[in-house]
Amino acid sequence: MYDLIIIGGGPAGITAAATAINQRLETLIIAERWGGQTTYAMQLEDMEGRETITGETLLDAFRRQLDYLDFVRDFDTVTKVMPVEKNFVVDTVRGDRYEGRTLIMATGAKPQRLNVPGEARLAGRGLSYSATTHAGLFLGKDVAVVGKGRRAQWATAGLARKAHQVYLMAPEPLPDTPLVHKLRQRSNVEISEGVVVKEVGGERFVENIVVTMPGGEECAVPVKGVFVKLPRTPNSDLVREWINCDGDGHIIVDVNCATNWPGVFAAGDVTHVSEQALVHIGEGAKAAISAYHYLLMH
Repeated sequence: MYDLIIIGGGPAGITAAATAINQRLETLIIAERWGGQTTYAMQLEDMEGRETITGETLLDAFRRQLDYLDFVRDFDTVTKVMPVEKNFVVDTVRGDRYEGRTLIMATGAKPQRLNVPGEARLAGRGLSYSATTHAGLFLGKDVAVVGKGRRAQWATAGLARKAHQVYLMAPEPLPDTPLVHKLRQRSNVEISEGVVVKEVGGERFVENIVVTMPGGEECAVPVKGVFVKLPRTPNSDLVREWINCDGDGHIIVDVNCATNWPGVFAAGDVTHVSEQALVHIGEGAKAAISAYHYLLMH
């Protein structure tokens, strides 16, 4: 019987495990691998001598601690999580079954990709899925944002304060919101609606984005950065039948990362929080401390 079982090996899960171990909790973290959506570093053609603090840098010490304590981790895929009386039972693909007194869901979210030529090759070389992490590297440059929802709108607004020109490429008409109205008024924001992205161009780094406009004409827009801000799907299927989630599938938590089910906590992209790794680190630590306090009281 573990005091705490953590599912997920991204920034929130890794930090939660390290925090729980420091509180002397019998802890197990189950993940397919160490990872997460915002832990990769960005390389640009003209950033020699410029250093940035990435989630990967900050997480490295925590991950080394978990690698050393191999008895607290299991690289496997969880197939089922169920409450049993006051505890929780977790089953994995390899047939293992674990039981814990508390549970932290840090399973992240699955991003929607463009699935066009150049995307995979130029990821981390001008193409990013996190404006909050990488926007500061594009000061004075021309960039494109692909998406239409709230995440794309906020990314465009943030980039407009740093970049020279921002092209918002929306696959569908934008909703009429105060933020969209402000974006339309900015001189360095150009909005195109009903656009289909065909390719991300560039040899070693992003050089352009090729799109088909609503009228059918195809054009290559010169940019140094492409930010993909399409909808993400929270990985909450394991607990969605008995844990409260919002309409998009995000696990609903309070300020202490607690869910509606006693003893279950959640952190990171599976909840409705910022996509920035630094925020996920804080949420993971908060969830572990909340689980520790729960165990003290029960």
